[in-house]
Amino acid sequence: MILQLAMRNIFRHKGRFFLSTFVIAIASLMLVTATCQIGGVKQALVRGMTDTLTGHLQIKAKESPREFFDATSGRRISMIQPAELRELLQRVSQVEGVAAAAPRLRFSALIGNGESSTPALVMALDPVAEAKVTTDMAPLYAKMLSNPQAALVSPHLIKKSGVGIGKEILVLSETPDENVNGRPYDIVGLAESPVLIDEYMNMMFMINIERARKMIYVDEIATEIAIRVKPGYEERLEEVRNRVQAVFSKEQKEVLGVYTYLEVAKAINSVGNIATGMAAIQVGVVMFIMLIIVLIVTRMGLFERRAEIGTLMSLGMTRSRLLQLFLSEITIKVMIGYLAGMLVALFILTGIQKSGGIKAATLVEQFMNGGKILVPVIDPVYALSGFALVISTSLLITFFSCWKSGSQDAIELLSGRK
Repeated sequence: MILQLAMRNIFRHKGRFFLSTFVIAIASLMLVTATCQIGGVKQALVRGMTDTLTGHLQIKAKESPREFFDATSGRRISMIQPAELRELLQRVSQVEGVAAAAPRLRFSALIGNGESSTPALVMALDPVAEAKVTTDMAPLYAKMLSNPQAALVSPHLIKKSGVGIGKEILVLSETPDENVNGRPYDIVGLAESPVLIDEYMNMMFMINIERARKMIYVDEIATEIAIRVKPGYEERLEEVRNRVQAVFSKEQKEVLGVYTYLEVAKAINSVGNIATGMAAIQVGVVMFIMLIIVLIVTRMGLFERRAEIGTLMSLGMTRSRLLQLFLSEITIKVMIGYLAGMLVALFILTGIQKSGGIKAATLVEQFMNGGKILVPVIDPVYALSGFALVISTSLLITFFSCWKSGSQDAIELLSGRK
């Protein structure tokens, strides 16, 4: 009976019904979009590190520097030997959750123009393998470092060395036998990050790994193996790390370790906390706006229907039945409005996902989105949780509004007095 009466009242005033459901749908669209955007920001912040420079995991000797930007001279670097390197690359590529693995040779050196030199961190890479690990830099690796004599230099080193793009630069480094050797390189481009971590690349000098091995007199060795995990495994790095370590032989376990670059596992948790805080603020604002809308719609509806409420009360409808009627009406309106807004939001967000995400045109947009590309993460749990929260708070607001109206005298309501 109450439900039938509520349905009749809703569709009897079509203009009021469509207006109220429309504004609720707009607020719902904003809420669902905000929650999905926060998931995308978290993902973009993490991938800003791993896709551009570091990868997710690294295999290296236990006595080697742990941090990615630390290095030792060519004389003191801890190496993974050729046979061991080939074996590890083959085994690691078969581990569940691993998308790609690439050998790297990292050491410190001096670069200069023949008159002056400046310290640099040499990153010697296999351009084909590395492009699969740090995907944001893939165009640079594939096009430029395939030439053995080519070098990518950070803008900072360009200024310090006094040599520009298209010029030749001399690289000097210690060799494992405690000598010093050098090779000329052609600067073909800048090792610029496509996201906001340029300050970390100030001392970076990237070259082809084969020529670097010849420069310091070593044969098919690496100082580390960089690993990229498959999508969906970013938050399960510890699990993948244990699986990688499980393929080591007994002798390899004694000298080699598996580490996360820049404490990526902890960074993901920290980013998750930041994203959660951002979500709480943004969603809280949207929720506040939505509840204000519900409050306005409810109060306007009750004010316009004062005579109707008075008539129902004069016919014997109790306050509790009156509450049930209006709570049923607002529930139906919020359900229709919220679900309509949610479906529109999911349609828009799915289209953004398929188009490759929202690309940041400026550094400011990168900062706001957490990376150069923001791909919204659609999470039905958050959307339905928001729905439950909106319904419950809407019912609470309606309850108090109707309780006040139900406590008034029927004659006053029929006469139109406040």
